[in-house]
Amino acid sequence: MSAFVCLYCREPLTCTERGWVHAEGGAYLMRCRECGWQGAPYPSPARCPRCGSGSLRDDHAALPLRG
Repeated sequence: MSAFVCLYCREPLTCTERGWVHAEGGAYLMRCRECGWQGAPYPSPARCPRCGSGSLRDDHAALPLRG
């Protein structure tokens, strides 16, 4: 388990050569406005992996909570 968590979603973060990333490997947590799917895969999908909609939006970028 990571010692760092995201300021916005409190999910574990990892620091990589691309910077801070969520557990799935993506820096941006995305949400689908059609079906509610959310995730942070890398590379970021252009369409929702669940329903195929193009209504994906970046919710937030990984940012470690500073204690």
